[in-house]
Amino acid sequence: MTTSQLLAVDLVLAVLAAGAWISAVWLTVASTTTSTDRTPGKPRAASLALLVVGAAVAATVARYAILPALVAGSWWFASERTTINLPLTAIPAAWAAMAGVPFLLRRRNTGFNPGGPGPERSARSREWAVLAMAAAAASAVASLALTFILGPFPAPWSLAVLLLVAALSVLFVKLALFTQRGPVRKASDIEGGVETENSGLTRGRSGMGRRPTAAAAVAGLMACTALGSGVFAWLGSRSSDGVVIAAAVGHHDGGGGPAAVADPTPVSSLLGQSPAEAVVRHYELTARVEQVTLPSGQSTEAWTFGSLPGPALEAELGEVMEVVLKNRDVAAGVTLHWHGYDVPNAMDGVAGATQDAVMPGQSMTYRFTAAQSGTYWYHTHQDSAEGVRKGLYGTFVVHDPTLPRAQTDIVVAGHDLSGLGLLGSSDRSSTHPALPGSSVRMRLINTDSLPQRYLVEGTSFKAAAVDGTEVNQPGDVSGKLVRLGAGGRVDIAFTMPDTPVTLRSDAASSAVVVVAPSGASWSGAAEMEVPEKAPPGVFNTTPVLDLLDYGKPVVGTKADLVGTKADAEVAITREEVVVLDRQFRFVDGIPRYAFTVNGAAYPLVPSMDVALGDTVKVTVVNRTADPHPMHPHGHHVRVLSRNGVAPTGSPLVLDTVDVLPGEVWELLLHADNPGIWMDHCHNLDHAAEGMMMLLKYQGVSSPFIQGGHSHNRPE
Repeated sequence: MTTSQLLAVDLVLAVLAAGAWISAVWLTVASTTTSTDRTPGKPRAASLALLVVGAAVAATVARYAILPALVAGSWWFASERTTINLPLTAIPAAWAAMAGVPFLLRRRNTGFNPGGPGPERSARSREWAVLAMAAAAASAVASLALTFILGPFPAPWSLAVLLLVAALSVLFVKLALFTQRGPVRKASDIEGGVETENSGLTRGRSGMGRRPTAAAAVAGLMACTALGSGVFAWLGSRSSDGVVIAAAVGHHDGGGGPAAVADPTPVSSLLGQSPAEAVVRHYELTARVEQVTLPSGQSTEAWTFGSLPGPALEAELGEVMEVVLKNRDVAAGVTLHWHGYDVPNAMDGVAGATQDAVMPGQSMTYRFTAAQSGTYWYHTHQDSAEGVRKGLYGTFVVHDPTLPRAQTDIVVAGHDLSGLGLLGSSDRSSTHPALPGSSVRMRLINTDSLPQRYLVEGTSFKAAAVDGTEVNQPGDVSGKLVRLGAGGRVDIAFTMPDTPVTLRSDAASSAVVVVAPSGASWSGAAEMEVPEKAPPGVFNTTPVLDLLDYGKPVVGTKADLVGTKADAEVAITREEVVVLDRQFRFVDGIPRYAFTVNGAAYPLVPSMDVALGDTVKVTVVNRTADPHPMHPHGHHVRVLSRNGVAPTGSPLVLDTVDVLPGEVWELLLHADNPGIWMDHCHNLDHAAEGMMMLLKYQGVSSPFIQGGHSHNRPE
């Protein structure tokens, strides 16, 4: 069973345990509410209560039984479950079993015989059993609250509130059902001068009449505690509205305190440098709202940069990119973010962090040196969950003039536009000619928020580059899919055969890219030789290429890898843990079942503060049921391990790390690009619901605000 499945089982067991303990309290009370009813219903109620208590104990114990397997996956899958949940639920459950089972057995076996133990002892055992089960129920519900609300890094005050509410719940049950023992009795509870076993609850009901104030006070305190915590969380979720991002005040090096920061550098001044004599590639992009008709004939409203995808941008290493962005009528505003490209921070295009959104009638010029080759893409980073989905994206390729270029170079952006799957600009067939025996490079880009799997038919291929970085000695691949997480890229290369090569995606079932041998007629009837659809079930049965063991390792190199040297030479100066989870949170003042980072939803996620030159080991843990393609802006990371297993192939250098459910990735990040950078899930809906944080360099500040009068909304 996978770690993700174990987490799901643990969640189901937690819900079952909470429900069973609550039912056990109710059934135990129900079995002792009437003193004179001698119908068979009472023994049956006691038997049912026993059964439910047994189920509650079994569910609770089963949660403990899977803890070792969760720890084996990673300590972070079981951290609060072991240190907090275990004592929180085990002690009350043991008390409930020891007090409740003997009492219910007596009720089932002796029925309603008023003889036996003395009335005071009987009432005491009843009260003890009910309160013990109430404590088990309260702790089981508190355990769920720990999972869904507090998360993996609970603050001491939040734990104190949780324990207080659990204790108050037990106190409320006592006040509601039981009074202090005394001489008060009802005549109906006396049979032949002997107090029946049920008279304790009768006194409890009279106690409800005599002590409503105390019970109401406890209930009111619980309500006020919950309400106050909710108001506090709501205020925190609104704390970024109209506020600038605070500068990192220092950097903890593991030994001393934070270093002081004097005269912070604003992100707007981090422009980089361009060679004076460099060739300038000038482009103009105009964002607009338009009605788009696709090759299938279907029409939909889109936000575009003039086409779908936007205009293809290209450059060569050393050239200067100069892109003028204009906004014609996109009311939400736009920016340009260069996905995977390590631009200077001022050019990163994140509204509210590195610039203000470009509103209708406004413009902005982006200028930076093309310093890294490969396949990238650009998109808006203002209200991007909606803007990118509606079409504000395009492709960006930088060529290395010292390397040979493929004779046929095709860029394919996979995208879902209002439910219409696109490959490139088409939701149907698109054809590209290539001379048999010539080299072909297909640059696959996932511009969607969900993962995509690509099927290449008609030839074997090599995965030549991943996220813009060339693979060392790639081998031939056949019979495998290429999986791309959201935002990811893979370049595939092959020698053109004398028969067609097709590319399909599971996210665009009606689209196909055909590379046709030139010299043959690929129009009319001949084109019908290419099936309209992929073979049924092929995406579910074909294995996926694992990039961690693909290619050849680089042995004995002294070359720089993502700003870090060979493993033996790396000196890690910081370690960070990023736990991805789901909890109930307020996001922008709206209650959501949010996607969280380290137990918090943005903007309450603590930033990752670094100093220039740091080498940071980042451990990313996915405790959810969804994949999370984590994308650190302005940096690439080198993969150290996945689930404890180091890569055995070519060094894997990524800018978007697709962390699947139950996975743990260890990454190496070199802090060599000063600024304030977003680090977020590139399922942009997840980011908009809280799964983003900031990577902040010591001594850098931002003059821009999120929300407020500027209407900046990075996600």
